[in-house]
Amino acid sequence: MKEYKIYRILLGEETAHSSDDNISDFQSARELLEIQPEPGIVLLDGLKGKKTSDRLKVFWELVELRESVEFCCAPIYLSRTMQQIDILVDGITGNIEERLPEAISILEKSVRISRDKLQDNHNLRMLAFMYVRGEEYSLSPVCSPFSQWIYSYPHMALLLDSSTKASKILRPEDLSGLERLRSFRFDTEMIMALRAVSFLEDHGYIAQDALVDRVRKCPKCNTGHLNYVDICPNCGSIDFNKKLMIHCFTCGHVAPDSDFRKNMSFVCPKCNTVLRHLGSDYDHPLESHECNNCGSKFIEPDVKADCLFCKTRSVPSDLTVVNIYSYKLSEKGSAAVRTGTMQMEVQLFDGRNNLKFNYFCSIVEWMREYRKRYSDEIFTMIGIKFSNLYEVETSVGEELYNKIMDEIIFRIRSMVRTTDITTSSAPDTFWILLPRTIFDNSKILAERIEQLNNMLEMKSENKIEITAKCFQIPTDESDMSAEKYLELFAEQL
Repeated sequence: MKEYKIYRILLGEETAHSSDDNISDFQSARELLEIQPEPGIVLLDGLKGKKTSDRLKVFWELVELRESVEFCCAPIYLSRTMQQIDILVDGITGNIEERLPEAISILEKSVRISRDKLQDNHNLRMLAFMYVRGEEYSLSPVCSPFSQWIYSYPHMALLLDSSTKASKILRPEDLSGLERLRSFRFDTEMIMALRAVSFLEDHGYIAQDALVDRVRKCPKCNTGHLNYVDICPNCGSIDFNKKLMIHCFTCGHVAPDSDFRKNMSFVCPKCNTVLRHLGSDYDHPLESHECNNCGSKFIEPDVKADCLFCKTRSVPSDLTVVNIYSYKLSEKGSAAVRTGTMQMEVQLFDGRNNLKFNYFCSIVEWMREYRKRYSDEIFTMIGIKFSNLYEVETSVGEELYNKIMDEIIFRIRSMVRTTDITTSSAPDTFWILLPRTIFDNSKILAERIEQLNNMLEMKSENKIEITAKCFQIPTDESDMSAEKYLELFAEQL
């Protein structure tokens, strides 16, 4: 078995390990990296981690190590347990010799990976990090209760390229108080890690392992800090009290028991019957509530979810339900690490099944050339402009906005033929290519599309407005590209 070096970074005086000929000591990660070290095991020693400043110091050493090519996948250990840091390392040990078998296993797999391939590819770094830890390794989400995103993958956040680390610009010595603590949680990187994990899953490099949790998020801002409140069904006030109700058997009157109290007795305020015996004169129906704002009485209050971040009030059924998974490396991910290449499939269509814009322009160019040779092969295009998109998204939230747009695109696509091609050149600009369609016929379709303005119902003060217009690209002009023509047409919408 090959012997690997052990690098100890001494961050304080209270070491847990004694000096050893097999251990090389350094004062910082930067000092270690300056010698261009061989692959090895890293031990962070010398601090007990009881102070926030100690944990910050260790954290920034980890950042330095993980964003380097030499130690992005290396086994890293702490000499003592540290709150918030334990989850970022491979283990806690007071005797590094005990962890050598697992550490050497990681390093032996790391030898197969080309460092040059990891230099500017944080996605490949993430896959390599999982690969060297073996088939049983599972990338687990970590709950961050003080973060508005609730769950993320901190191991992945550390592996982001240094150019993408917003908090890397500010070192601990530049921060103070709450700002320092917020930087320590590195929320920006947590969000980017979520996106990176989603990207790797979408492209088949990692696969879902186990369902860890299910959380509900605000449909507008997509954050997870929600306060569930009971409100009056009549006026929406939270100011109401639970009341003990009395049901008079004589006249059927139901009201709070306070309305019946009179001179130490219960007297029905409607029929003036003295209610002496529970069960024969009166009973207590279901507990009820009385609103102190509007005076209405009700059995059950309505439940709403208030977002503590953007203050949006939502019906619980409208909340975004998100499943939180742990992940394992897929066979495709393993192959990517071994070869150092991530094979990205050519994506001809976007998320709404529209042809990518550059391919759409290429087809238009081909049809223009085709019509030059065969004059009867006519084609037209319809440009569609959506107005007030930003205002509607701000008003109703991202999830509902996406549902509205999906419904609009679905209705438009249901109007066209299977041979017609659709694309989008901007979030508010949509195009339809109509082969073998004369201009007058395409105008009829454009008018039908604009009629959608009268069919859309939205829970918003603003409304998406649809404008549709027909265009033809001249076949006798070839100096201007199809993309340029579409830019000019878009200005007329």
